[in-house]
Amino acid sequence: MKKKFVLLAGLLTLSCCAAGFAACGGGETTDPDAALKEDVLVNGFENWTPDLQTALIYNDFGKVSLNTDKQYVTEGERSARLDPLGGRYASSAAPIVMFSLKSDTYGFDYADLVYADYLSFDIYNAQDEDETIYAGFASDLNGVTSISRVGEKSFTLKPGWNSCELQVEASLLSIVGDLTEVPGVYFRFESAESANVVEDGEGRTPRYYLDNMWLIKKPDKSETKFDVSLRENEIADFESLWQGYMFTNDNPGLVEVVEASDYGLTAPSGEKVLHAKFGGTNSGNWLQMEISSKLLDKTALFGMDAETAENAYICFETYNNTDTTVNLCMVYRTPTSQLLSTENYCAPHTWTSYEYCVADLLAMENAFLTAMGNFQISYKDDYTGEKEYFFDNFRIEIRD
Repeated sequence: MKKKFVLLAGLLTLSCCAAGFAACGGGETTDPDAALKEDVLVNGFENWTPDLQTALIYNDFGKVSLNTDKQYVTEGERSARLDPLGGRYASSAAPIVMFSLKSDTYGFDYADLVYADYLSFDIYNAQDEDETIYAGFASDLNGVTSISRVGEKSFTLKPGWNSCELQVEASLLSIVGDLTEVPGVYFRFESAESANVVEDGEGRTPRYYLDNMWLIKKPDKSETKFDVSLRENEIADFESLWQGYMFTNDNPGLVEVVEASDYGLTAPSGEKVLHAKFGGTNSGNWLQMEISSKLLDKTALFGMDAETAENAYICFETYNNTDTTVNLCMVYRTPTSQLLSTENYCAPHTWTSYEYCVADLLAMENAFLTAMGNFQISYKDDYTGEKEYFFDNFRIEIRD
């Protein structure tokens, strides 16, 4: 890998000279976006503070530590050692660590990705066989317990060092978040289903080393706005592919927009449906598929007058493609984390209709119509393997 820090130093020197020339009346104009166009070392993992101090871990991640063994370093003197666990008692099966792109406390800010092309990083797979990991960007921080994930890609790592690139998909980030305020980049691993790190010998827990994380820029600026366009009283009918990105699975599992006919189904509305596969580890925990607040804020619910809201219902259909009845609860969490959950029992191999009375939401959170909080489809992890469901026609119905 080229020595980007040498190039960066040269660019800074040239930019300073150009600025000085302009100040002396040389006729040159400075580029207000010059700093945003420069490649930047996001994290070299040289110090605990702030390099690892600003990292966030989720789902009983395991252990994040500073490594000094030069065998596991590609630049500088240190790297990050990752020992992902996951645990059976986590709120999700997949251990995740997020490295922040911005910190007011420590005075760095790389969160504006309007010129970002891709994120490069070096990662060492300390196992004897190929391993698959996942990386993506956080579009939002949902308190201290979870993040909204976007642009996730899989990486198959050979044993030893791997140089990887994660593309910055600006249009996708703009759909579900703010391209100018991306909180961080995350790494997701398979669950080791263990509560403790085993350092050596038989049964040693998985281990990785991460180093040299750069944001590589491009000369042209990406579009930062995405117009969320909905029909009257529509929440998501999935006839537009972008609506699929508004539903993220905490498990995580597959969530995608598909043609209903490809699966032998007739969509309750239109031709397309949301296809979801929920993986189970038999932990007994409740897991969630979250509905983006960015979508909900664009619906007729936002700013609806209270009188109309008293007769409003949130409705949708679910197809349970399993052989048993399952409860896929609709859950609402207020901005202060109060919870209202209603049951949604779905019979096997048929479409089940569901409705949620907005008056019930208002009774718990009277500011709901302007501060919506968080909607989720919640399901119990009381099985192993994978279950398949389809969703369609999330809408608002106003009744007399």
